[in-house]
Amino acid sequence: MTDHHMPDLSGLDYDPKNFKDLAETDLGKAIWDFLKRPDNLVRMETATLLERAAVEPLAPGFVAEFGDEARDDRIKQMIGHMTRQIMEALGFEHDRNGLRITRASLFTSGAIYRRPDRPKRTMTITKEQREAWVKNTARSPFNMWLDRQVKRPDGTLDLEKLYAVARTYGIEKRYDRLNPGQQRMNIGVMLRKRVPETEYESQ
Repeated sequence: MTDHHMPDLSGLDYDPKNFKDLAETDLGKAIWDFLKRPDNLVRMETATLLERAAVEPLAPGFVAEFGDEARDDRIKQMIGHMTRQIMEALGFEHDRNGLRITRASLFTSGAIYRRPDRPKRTMTITKEQREAWVKNTARSPFNMWLDRQVKRPDGTLDLEKLYAVARTYGIEKRYDRLNPGQQRMNIGVMLRKRVPETEYESQ
């Protein structure tokens, strides 16, 4: 199926259930929009037709869009929850959870979906290899620009620097109730809308 045959899911609303706190943040809304993009719908459907986990081909784009903090476990769980609603809207049904993703990827496992008229089928990557994959995945110029300003020499996140950068662009909102990685991703989503591309594309 090509993208011009893909249903328009722009008006599909997410039912967050246990992920309501995260889904209502700027980050949660941006992830939902990212998953509904026609190119990502094609990726999820293609992976499904190849009997792979629907989330598997999304990993490189997700890291490029949101940064290394994409490894956050709860965010990945929410992505899986969102993906199920999207796949069902595309006419697929849930087959089974926990398909091991053996290729280097952001995700260690993912759910399998199938067309209702297709029969069900029965059917290792190390932590170090997965971390190396995330490190080497092409990141966007924006995320590299932001990382240079908010990460310490040892690679850890400096939240005070993060919020200082945010204030420079008129962002006063804070996400102190979230973990550091989720704070970085939320502020990143807001900054991406405010920072002119000329400030990071040329670096």
